[in-house]
Amino acid sequence: MVLLHNVIIRGFNSVLFYSQQIQSDASELKSFLEYTEQVIEFMHNHHEAEEEIMFPTLESKYGPGSMAHNIEGHEHFKAPFAIFESLVGEFKSGAKSWDAKAFQQAVYGFMPVLREHLVDEIETLRPHLLREHFKEVELQDIEEATKKWTLARSAPDRSPQFFFANGDAVHAPWFPMMPPQLFTKIKGDLWSIHSDWWAFGSTDKDMTIKQEFAAYEPGLEKDGTVDGSKA
Repeated sequence: MVLLHNVIIRGFNSVLFYSQQIQSDASELKSFLEYTEQVIEFMHNHHEAEEEIMFPTLESKYGPGSMAHNIEGHEHFKAPFAIFESLVGEFKSGAKSWDAKAFQQAVYGFMPVLREHLVDEIETLRPHLLREHFKEVELQDIEEATKKWTLARSAPDRSPQFFFANGDAVHAPWFPMMPPQLFTKIKGDLWSIHSDWWAFGSTDKDMTIKQEFAAYEPGLEKDGTVDGSKA
């Protein structure tokens, strides 16, 4: 889960950074806003998958109300995130002229709440808790159900590419997990369809972090896991 959270954080880091470079009359504006929509879509899908699969399953083992704080975190996030999403739509439609400062302020409006939630949520997903309450086969079933849910809502020319444009070749070169024969297709012909979007990612297609984002990369916790709170 930390890996997914870090993809989210890299996505928002990237739109904040590149928003400073986009001009209202630039040809890149449309591509940038469409890339931002991918960040938004990933965020929605992540939370929906948690609410439909992850949280109910965990609560069935942890006990009633155990996921209340996580769900509350989602609720606190919704209103300021909706403001940001609406603003992006208005910029894209032309209802509002591009305003980098307004864009950035909208991100800052929800980011503190999101960061707190992402960190807090990890505490309910610590390996020792999962091992205490679930058998290995049950954890595999959760992973499989989540994968099926995600694939049903994925587009082959967008969804995996977003991962690679904000992935982690240092701590998780194996993630996202998929058959090796798909990698060439995803980072080749399918990448080129929206290559103008992925240019705004935090990493290149091989998940190598761009220099301008290196200072914001997560570190490792003492047990060797990726610490998203430092991203």
